Amino acid sequence: MCFFIKEKISVFLIFLLCLINLPIMLAGSVSLEASEICPIKSGSKNAVQYFQAGMELLNSHGPKKNDQRKAFFCFRESALLGYSWGEVWLGILYYKGMGVEKNRNKALRWWKKAAEQGNPWAQDRFNEDY
Repeated sequence: MCFFIKEKISVFLIFLLCLINLPIMLAGSVSLEASEICPIKSGSKNAVQYFQAGMELLNSHGPKKNDQRKAFFCFRESALLGYSWGEVWLGILYYKGMGVEKNRNKALRWWKKAAEQGNPWAQDRFNEDY
Protein backbone atom coordinates (compact mmCIF):
# COMPACT_ATOMS: atom_id res chain seq x y z
CA MET A 1 0.00 0.00 0.00
CA CYS A 2 2.83 2.40 0.86
CA PHE A 3 4.51 1.85 -2.53
CA PHE A 4 1.19 2.46 -4.28
CA ILE A 5 0.75 5.81 -2.49
CA LYS A 6 4.32 6.89 -3.34
CA GLU A 7 3.82 5.89 -6.99
CA LYS A 8 0.56 7.89 -7.22
CA ILE A 9 2.14 10.94 -5.62
CA SER A 10 5.15 10.70 -7.97
CA VAL A 11 2.89 10.57 -11.03
CA PHE A 12 0.91 13.47 -9.64
CA LEU A 13 4.10 15.51 -9.08
CA ILE A 14 5.10 15.01 -12.72
CA PHE A 15 1.63 16.10 -13.83
CA LEU A 16 1.82 19.26 -11.73
CA LEU A 17 5.29 20.10 -13.00
CA CYS A 18 3.82 20.06 -16.51
CA LEU A 19 0.88 22.12 -15.34
CA ILE A 20 3.15 24.81 -13.94
CA ASN A 21 4.59 25.42 -17.40
CA LEU A 22 1.18 26.31 -18.85
CA PRO A 23 0.57 29.96 -19.68
CA ILE A 24 -1.35 30.63 -16.48
CA MET A 25 1.73 31.93 -14.76
CA LEU A 26 1.80 35.05 -12.68
CA ALA A 27 0.93 38.26 -14.46
CA GLY A 28 3.63 40.88 -14.09
CA SER A 29 6.66 40.70 -11.88
CA VAL A 30 6.89 38.53 -8.81
CA SER A 31 8.03 40.05 -5.54
CA LEU A 32 8.02 39.03 -1.92
CA GLU A 33 4.89 39.87 -0.03
CA ALA A 34 5.21 42.03 3.09
CA SER A 35 5.15 38.90 5.26
CA GLU A 36 8.00 37.45 3.14
CA ILE A 37 6.48 34.00 3.53
CA CYS A 38 4.98 33.39 0.14
CA PRO A 39 6.52 35.01 -2.97
CA ILE A 40 3.59 36.37 -4.99
CA LYS A 41 2.48 39.71 -6.34
CA SER A 42 2.03 42.07 -3.39
CA GLY A 43 -1.52 42.25 -2.05
CA SER A 44 -2.80 39.44 -4.26
CA LYS A 45 -5.63 37.20 -3.15
CA ASN A 46 -5.41 34.87 -6.15
CA ALA A 47 -5.53 31.23 -5.05
CA VAL A 48 -3.80 30.01 -8.23
CA GLN A 49 -0.88 32.38 -7.66
CA TYR A 50 -0.41 31.08 -4.13
CA PHE A 51 -0.59 27.51 -5.45
CA GLN A 52 2.00 28.19 -8.17
CA ALA A 53 4.32 29.89 -5.68
CA GLY A 54 4.05 26.81 -3.44
CA MET A 55 4.91 24.52 -6.35
CA GLU A 56 7.92 26.65 -7.26
CA LEU A 57 9.17 26.52 -3.68
CA LEU A 58 8.75 22.73 -3.52
CA ASN A 59 10.40 22.09 -6.86
CA SER A 60 13.44 24.33 -6.46
CA HIS A 61 16.57 22.21 -6.71
CA GLY A 62 16.34 19.88 -3.69
CA PRO A 63 13.91 21.70 -1.43
CA LYS A 64 15.22 22.66 1.98
CA LYS A 65 13.06 22.49 5.08
CA ASN A 66 12.74 26.27 4.92
CA ASP A 67 11.39 26.09 1.35
CA GLN A 68 8.95 23.36 2.36
CA ARG A 69 7.73 25.52 5.23
CA LYS A 70 7.21 28.49 2.91
CA ALA A 71 5.45 26.19 0.42
CA PHE A 72 3.16 25.04 3.23
CA PHE A 73 2.05 28.63 3.86
CA CYS A 74 1.45 29.19 0.14
CA PHE A 75 -0.64 26.03 -0.21
CA ARG A 76 -2.52 26.85 2.97
CA GLU A 77 -3.45 30.30 1.64
CA SER A 78 -4.49 28.78 -1.69
CA ALA A 79 -6.62 26.21 0.12
CA LEU A 80 -8.20 28.82 2.38
CA LEU A 81 -9.16 30.74 -0.77
CA GLY A 82 -10.97 27.59 -1.96
CA TYR A 83 -8.63 26.27 -4.68
CA SER A 84 -9.02 22.48 -4.76
CA TRP A 85 -5.44 21.79 -5.92
CA GLY A 86 -4.20 23.95 -3.05
CA GLU A 87 -6.28 21.78 -0.72
CA VAL A 88 -4.84 18.61 -2.29
CA TRP A 89 -1.25 19.78 -1.86
CA LEU A 90 -1.84 21.05 1.63
CA GLY A 91 -3.08 17.54 2.40
CA ILE A 92 0.02 16.01 0.81
CA LEU A 93 2.30 18.20 2.93
CA TYR A 94 0.42 17.20 6.09
CA TYR A 95 0.46 13.54 5.05
CA LYS A 96 4.22 13.50 4.36
CA GLY A 97 5.26 15.98 7.06
CA MET A 98 6.82 18.38 4.58
CA GLY A 99 7.22 21.83 6.14
CA VAL A 100 4.75 20.90 8.85
CA GLU A 101 4.34 18.16 11.43
CA LYS A 102 2.83 14.96 9.98
CA ASN A 103 -0.90 14.86 10.57
CA ARG A 104 -2.91 12.25 8.71
CA ASN A 105 -6.23 13.58 10.03
CA LYS A 106 -5.56 17.08 8.68
CA ALA A 107 -4.45 15.58 5.37
CA LEU A 108 -7.69 13.65 5.07
CA ARG A 109 -9.71 16.70 6.07
CA TRP A 110 -8.18 18.77 3.25
CA TRP A 111 -8.52 15.93 0.73
CA LYS A 112 -12.17 15.56 1.70
CA LYS A 113 -12.73 19.27 1.16
CA ALA A 114 -11.10 19.06 -2.29
CA ALA A 115 -13.10 15.92 -3.11
CA GLU A 116 -16.33 17.72 -2.22
CA GLN A 117 -15.38 20.33 -4.84
CA GLY A 118 -15.05 17.58 -7.44
CA ASN A 119 -11.25 17.29 -7.55
CA PRO A 120 -10.66 13.83 -9.12
CA TRP A 121 -7.33 13.14 -7.40
CA ALA A 122 -8.79 13.99 -4.00
CA GLN A 123 -11.91 11.92 -4.66
CA ASP A 124 -9.74 8.93 -5.52
CA ARG A 125 -7.37 9.45 -2.57
CA PHE A 126 -10.14 10.08 -0.06
CA ASN A 127 -12.03 6.95 -1.14
CA GLU A 128 -8.91 4.80 -0.61
CA ASP A 129 -8.63 5.87 3.02
CA TYR A 130 -12.26 5.17 3.88
